[in-house]
Amino acid sequence: MTTTDLLNVRSLSFAYERRRIVDLWSERFDAGLVWLRGPNGVGKSTRLKLLAGALAPQYGSATLNGKVDLLTDPLAWRREVAWVSAEPPPFEHLSPAELFGFLAGLYPRADRARWELHIEGFGLAPFLRQPLRQLSTGTQHKAALAAALALGTTVLLLDEPLNALDEASLVHWRACMAQAAASPDRLMLVVSHEELGVTPTRELILKP
Repeated sequence: MTTTDLLNVRSLSFAYERRRIVDLWSERFDAGLVWLRGPNGVGKSTRLKLLAGALAPQYGSATLNGKVDLLTDPLAWRREVAWVSAEPPPFEHLSPAELFGFLAGLYPRADRARWELHIEGFGLAPFLRQPLRQLSTGTQHKAALAAALALGTTVLLLDEPLNALDEASLVHWRACMAQAAASPDRLMLVVSHEELGVTPTRELILKP
């Protein structure tokens, strides 16, 4: 196996109300940090949702490490792929601590010590026991990032992760992205309209 086999996307397609948003998308991804760019309406977020298993492709599939298939082994796929949406995190009745505890039961390589490092980096300690619905949008977002970063998945999908981050959190987040860029065996795929502030391993620009 080579690193080019980490994520292989094959002809993924998806349409909303007969409008094809993703049309026969094929791409191979190495490990590292990939910045997925492009204007509004080209299907950046839809691609993340397809790869996360949040949307079912109408055609095509994808494989991880040449073994795990998005369509034929969806449970194994979800255990290897984490996703943070640009929307508020689900399970708003849970606290950040409860959210990680719940997710840790689903992801076999979840690491509590790593989560605690991200809690410190994002300044979340004062909010650990408060329900997410009571927290600001920025704090909810940081709680979702901290949890996802600690799950130990092969692929981490992030939609506008820099949104609503304060300066201290941006410093921590950019350190996380720099670490991802140097990873030999994991992929961080980021959709962002903002400059990342670090050098990605690769930029992938989608066109209308």
